[in-house]
Amino acid sequence: MSGDYQSIRAERRNQPMGPNHGYYLAGRPPEDPELTHVGPGTPCGEYWRRFWFPVELTEQVTELPRRLRILGEDLVIFRTREGEYGLLHLHCSHRNASLEFGIVEADGLRCCYHGWKYAPDGTVLETPGEPENSPIRHRICHGAYPVIEYKGLLFAYMGPPDTRPPFPVYDTFNWPGHDLVPYRISYPCNWLQVAENTMDPIHTVYLHTRVSNVQFEPTWGVTPLIRFHNAERSLYSTLTYRWGDNIWVRTQETVFPSFSGVGAFWEDAAREKVFFRSSITKWTVPLDDTNCMIIAWRHFGPGIDPDGRGKRDEVGLESVDFEGQTEQRTYLQRQLTPGDYEAQISQGLISSHAAENLGVTDQGIVMLRRRLREGIREVGEGILPPRPAPEDTDIPLYIQDTVYTIPLLDGEDDDALKTAVTDAVMEVVIGGDALRGEARRTFIEDGLRALKSDPRFAPDRAPYPAVAEK
Repeated sequence: MSGDYQSIRAERRNQPMGPNHGYYLAGRPPEDPELTHVGPGTPCGEYWRRFWFPVELTEQVTELPRRLRILGEDLVIFRTREGEYGLLHLHCSHRNASLEFGIVEADGLRCCYHGWKYAPDGTVLETPGEPENSPIRHRICHGAYPVIEYKGLLFAYMGPPDTRPPFPVYDTFNWPGHDLVPYRISYPCNWLQVAENTMDPIHTVYLHTRVSNVQFEPTWGVTPLIRFHNAERSLYSTLTYRWGDNIWVRTQETVFPSFSGVGAFWEDAAREKVFFRSSITKWTVPLDDTNCMIIAWRHFGPGIDPDGRGKRDEVGLESVDFEGQTEQRTYLQRQLTPGDYEAQISQGLISSHAAENLGVTDQGIVMLRRRLREGIREVGEGILPPRPAPEDTDIPLYIQDTVYTIPLLDGEDDDALKTAVTDAVMEVVIGGDALRGEARRTFIEDGLRALKSDPRFAPDRAPYPAVAEK
């Protein structure tokens, strides 16, 4: 056998399958570099460099500089004694010593080797070994990126200064009854195979419920009615479950390139509720091509966890309070009850898309990759990704959980009923897009409560017939 991988796959389909059929499957195709390589100058790296995203937990940046690797670049992050954050290229512009060994001062970071001092914006403040009138510091521009501290996370923008977008603040960042607790988890694999998880909701039925044990709630073991939807800056999915007499409509969303939110982990669909929001708000950030991190907020409080099942003391550096998300278990435990971490890193350092055999339930993955590819190519053509208006500090997201008691009638097609309920819920949620803050919350919550008495879903309604197949 010879030739490229696709030719080999075509050839082996004509071979008899027997004890040695692995011979025809032994080759592995290369990764898709357009979607997975993120270093400086790469198409995906340039795309990423048009967004704000978090790079570190605030609590990790103390009186000592901290070395980071982000998008394939070696960097150092620090906070001056006056409280200003800086993110600089790691190596001193003088003789390349690492600034991770620098000394933090009131207004900057001083290199340990010859004492050159840098401001947070990269300005060379002092070159003490040079003559007093030396012009050298005025000729040098040390690499630096802007940093914003927000609710315990440090965000950076690593793209061209003239394309810097406004810092995006989404509605779930300031939702009433939510307390945001930062955490960070490292993954020894490419960013995309971790970020794709939110657009693969069918995995929750098997990985988190049916295959090994119930990791969250038994409700997650029900196969939901799943639909995927395009929006300007995001993809979102609607997942609709039947649990006894109740219908549970969940919406998950991924804002490009990798910002996503997920609803309540401990949702048992046992009681009616409207417009409950995110339990996690997360970014999957590439460190380089074969390492990434989830850096996120875990949401606590009556607004998302009314039964108080979350555990704040388990949330932080390489730790979060739900199963299967880190390496911090024994290998035996990870084999017996594998979680997201095991499923994602076991795909390899960079998952080979050409080796996959995608099915109907993988529509979200296909859509995500297509939209990412489109965005990457647009940036290559000089087209900027959609960005918020500077004054918009409460950008609407669709992430939510809503539960209604709507029993199934005799002879009724439940998928048709669930489709109607989901459409009605999303019509209300999307209908609030032009509003902000309390006005949007009130509009959506009032609209969703009104659906409880909607005659379309009343006990004496006409049964929903089966939807004709197209």
